[in-house]
Amino acid sequence: MQNGIIPAFELSVVSRHITYRKWRTFLSVGAVALAVAISIVFISIQNGFSDFLFDIVFRFLPHITVSPLEGENYIHLYRGIIDTAWMLPGVVGVSPSLAATATLAYKDQSDNVAMIGIDPAEADKISEISKNMLQGDIGSVLGGRRIVMGQALAKKLKVKMGDTVQARFPDAVPVNLVVSGTFSFGYKPVDESVTYVSLKTARDFLNEGDVVTSIDIKLKDPFQAQAAAEQLRSYGYNAKDWQQLYPDIVRTLAFERTQNAITMLLLMIIATFGIASIMNMLVQEKTREIGMLMAMGATPANIRRLFLLESGVLGLMGAIAGCALGLVVSLQLRGVQIQSGMGETMNLPIAINPLDFVVFTIIAVLLSIVAGYYPARKASRLDPVVAMRG
Repeated sequence: MQNGIIPAFELSVVSRHITYRKWRTFLSVGAVALAVAISIVFISIQNGFSDFLFDIVFRFLPHITVSPLEGENYIHLYRGIIDTAWMLPGVVGVSPSLAATATLAYKDQSDNVAMIGIDPAEADKISEISKNMLQGDIGSVLGGRRIVMGQALAKKLKVKMGDTVQARFPDAVPVNLVVSGTFSFGYKPVDESVTYVSLKTARDFLNEGDVVTSIDIKLKDPFQAQAAAEQLRSYGYNAKDWQQLYPDIVRTLAFERTQNAITMLLLMIIATFGIASIMNMLVQEKTREIGMLMAMGATPANIRRLFLLESGVLGLMGAIAGCALGLVVSLQLRGVQIQSGMGETMNLPIAINPLDFVVFTIIAVLLSIVAGYYPARKASRLDPVVAMRG
């Protein structure tokens, strides 16, 4: 046999092997397809949850927060920090705030909340409050003693727009506040316990001067937050980036990635063992045929390449079927309703990345070829005379 005609010959033999034992081929392809499909679904769900968590970080949370130094309750000379923060590269928002715990009371209803004094224009750059307003305007807090609260909190207190609530707390100065707006971020802890007032109203309530409890900073690129926070710390400020502020998000993402990687690896290994077993059985079945091929001039390298090619073809067929199945299942799962950890009903987050299909196809083919190596090597070492006797 000349090397020039070997590929066509090998392909014809592989095609005959695949079509001769359809049930065995179905099992091989099915094992790989199922492993790839499950992997595609797992990675799509992981991508969806990652996007969901990062969306919270990118849209609603500050990327850096400057807090009072240890032992202090407030930041006094905060305007210099604001000027310094605006000099950092990529800054899109710097928002000073004064947070206080308050008990809001309306008629016979009351609840403890976080009352946050803000500059509405700057705070909106950090948390996009205006986009989540249901009634009124976040800027209305500048019009005197007014308060904006989550719709869920408004329902708990049974207040409506224009109603007056009283804010009180030990060591604070009680103030009456007019409800001038309601919002909904879709996150129950925020919608039920966070309220906004002006910085002046918060200072009057706490009986404090020109101080703040934090300065929130938003960057164009959140992944530059670590370097920017480090630069602020070098100036002596107590600055933390979002990975330090929200470690649960970082841990959750790392855990999800590790768990899914292990699961997908085990699935693919199980599938490749199936192919290895079937290829080994094929070598035993085709011993006489292998002997005839060697007698006709096929070299051990030809025989080895033939069985490796067959393993690769089975892996490719399984990968293509698995990608199609994984895509269909992932699209169907987009409509599944789940209960989030924050108590809200939401669609299962699914993010389909075309690159994942390419990666899993390559992995499936490579692992299938690896699975077929031992049977191929075994076939190539058969003695032609012994093989022809069966």
